[in-house]
Amino acid sequence: MLALGLQAFSLDFFAEGERLFRENKPAEAIPLLYQASLAAGTDPRVFTYLGLCYQQTGKLPDAISTFMKGTSAPNADRKVLFFDAGNVYFAQGSFSEAEAMYSKSIGAESSYSPAWLNRANARVQLKNFGGAIEDYNMYLMLDPATWQKDSIRQLVSLLQGEKTAADDAAAKATAEKAAAEAEKAAAADRYKKLLDEVNSSLQSVDGASTSSAGSEDVMNYNEEGQLE
Repeated sequence: MLALGLQAFSLDFFAEGERLFRENKPAEAIPLLYQASLAAGTDPRVFTYLGLCYQQTGKLPDAISTFMKGTSAPNADRKVLFFDAGNVYFAQGSFSEAEAMYSKSIGAESSYSPAWLNRANARVQLKNFGGAIEDYNMYLMLDPATWQKDSIRQLVSLLQGEKTAADDAAAKATAEKAAAEAEKAAAADRYKKLLDEVNSSLQSVDGASTSSAGSEDVMNYNEEGQLE
């Protein structure tokens, strides 16, 4: 009986917190939803509502931790929780983390079109234009009637141009790097050959000097002998 009473009380926390959330009173909803989130067997939507309340009140780290905690709750809508966490990261300008969260959302349910759209937006920020184009196209395939379809198609066209330019620049940079490395190797080879030639010349000069000096000594000796 005590357990049932506590469960009913926690459900009241959830119901009242949900009501305040829907009335756009996030600050008032937070303590109630937080209490509800501590109860075993609570409605898993509590993590979504609580996280959104934290987000709306500017408590972004708390929002992310709540969404992530919710992904482990039984029967939780993991695609939404990962998606919401991604939105918080995106709002913070943490686009790599946002992309990772949207990817987890897609992994939880591959047909969840909002995650494809927002991951595309994150990839644009990361200058991953090829990945963004793929994600936008997937979003249009999953939600062909979206009111954003014309704008997205225009954006895809622009991104394709950016991708082509980026690919050309990368190819040019690669070619220039290869040419520079080839010239560096050729210069090193020329320098080595020059050193080899110089060393060879020095050895020849030293040998000639030694031979000449010895010959002079012999001649002087012989001449002195003859004089004597």
